[in-house]
Amino acid sequence: MAKKMMYSFTEKKHSVNGIISTIMGGISLVFLLAMVYASYYMRGDAGIYAGAFGASGLIFAFAGFVVGIISFSEKNIKYKYPKLGSVLCGILFAIWLGLYLIGI
Repeated sequence: MAKKMMYSFTEKKHSVNGIISTIMGGISLVFLLAMVYASYYMRGDAGIYAGAFGASGLIFAFAGFVVGIISFSEKNIKYKYPKLGSVLCGILFAIWLGLYLIGI
């Protein structure tokens, strides 16, 4: 017996959680760049500004990674934004964690 061809006419949509994850990764990247700029501009004496940017960036990266992983469980979605957001947030979380462990 020949296999029946199954066609699906449902359109795949972009995952809202994947888009949120990508945006959170972008925000975390902006915080990283702002922290580097503030530290450079103040000649290494950024103090509370670097701490605020660092804590916020770490939280955004971790939350974006979790939201990105959760977005993979949705049905009929395109996986562009969940992949992009999860990878971006994962890399940024590793960078933030490395900065905290080094003590910068």
